[in-house]
Amino acid sequence: MKGKTVFVRIAVPALVLGLLLTGCGKKYSDLGTIKKKGELVMFTDARWAPFEYIGEESREAGVDIDLGQAIADELGVKLKIINADFDGFSLAVQNGQADMAIAAITITEERRETLDFSDPYTNSCQYILKHESDTALSSLNDLAGYKVGVHLGTTGDFLISSQITEGVLTGTGAEVVQYKSLQEASLALMKGDLGAIVCDDLLAKNLAVVNRGLTCFEARFADGSIEEEFYGVAVAKGNASLLEAINGAIKKLLAQDFVNKRLEYHIPRSQIEME
Repeated sequence: MKGKTVFVRIAVPALVLGLLLTGCGKKYSDLGTIKKKGELVMFTDARWAPFEYIGEESREAGVDIDLGQAIADELGVKLKIINADFDGFSLAVQNGQADMAIAAITITEERRETLDFSDPYTNSCQYILKHESDTALSSLNDLAGYKVGVHLGTTGDFLISSQITEGVLTGTGAEVVQYKSLQEASLALMKGDLGAIVCDDLLAKNLAVVNRGLTCFEARFADGSIEEEFYGVAVAKGNASLLEAINGAIKKLLAQDFVNKRLEYHIPRSQIEME
């Protein structure tokens, strides 16, 4: 990787829960309403480099930000970004505070119960981040007895929590520790408060590059199996007109190899150095 590591400090504004939880009934803006007002509101959490991070001039940057802008351009409207904690994205979309959410969101059946998702625009899998000196840890099963850091509300959180509750880590003494950001979890791992972190592959690779002494690998079970994931754009349940337009934009962008090109651009620019 060429170039100097970019040092990024991130301040994330919180959504006002009172606004998110008010009222009932249809809250979303359909495609016609969005075009009429000339603005598409996107929720993200700019702490997921290289998909979203704070870049030059303290502005949101990353693959997902570029995707949101490309969708807005396709619709002929301006893009407005709400940058907030990841675990608030579902309520923000359901209650009409955002028209869509793009934040490296894995499409899951549980999330489909309350949200609609676009066609996938890229795929991922979970990785385990650990100290290089920890030679005993080589699979998910080996997390027995570990304190495992995760980003609250993510598929890494779901994976480890479910394995502790009713999976290979049940009764092993493994413990999940939830954080509001992977940066917080990384600091805890470096200090020795955690034994490992489980998160999406590119995020783990990013953290391993910029934190000396850390390494990462695919979060496979002892039998070699792994769960592949797919990222999608989330919209309110029933917002068919917006979803159709988003899928049309994604189809065009994938034909242009958009995601891979933007990853190539953003990976060297989004490295987050931890103190």
